[in-house]
Amino acid sequence: ALACLSQREHKIFVDRRLSDPPHTLEEVSQEMNISRERVRQIEFKAFEKVQKHIKNLMVANLRNI
Repeated sequence: ALACLSQREHKIFVDRRLSDPPHTLEEVSQEMNISRERVRQIEFKAFEKVQKHIKNLMVANLRNI
């Protein structure tokens, strides 16, 4: 499902959601040279894209049963 993300969305999603411990907005914003708010916005959009992609895969799989 992460393949549906842009390179920047993927990096932020992994850093914020899949890292242990998760990176802070501040850490990611400094590393990427963007604001914390922009990181939050991109993370939110990326999470929605991943959810939508997974739902579409599940629907497609159910149709094939």
